[in-house]
Amino acid sequence: MELVERISIIVYLKNMKHERQLRKFGNIYHSNKKEQYVMLYTNEDKIDDTVQHLMKLKYVKDVNVSPFKYVKRDYSNAKTDKKEYTNF
Repeated sequence: MELVERISIIVYLKNMKHERQLRKFGNIYHSNKKEQYVMLYTNEDKIDDTVQHLMKLKYVKDVNVSPFKYVKRDYSNAKTDKKEYTNF
């Protein structure tokens, strides 16, 4: 079995009644009714088409793609100066 790379997308909605219609774009793993957003996972190879299609929908305010893939995660060579933290 081969693992498929997945990326998180945050979709801000105008009304939460449209939450169910987002199921066809990926797996919903979190929704917040107060702030009216839905977090879902989609395949990495389809991310461009999915974001473009979501932006065209009338009930979508904004779409944000997770920057986790581009964040530096290697901290082995990081050196910190004590002077940076002592000067406030």
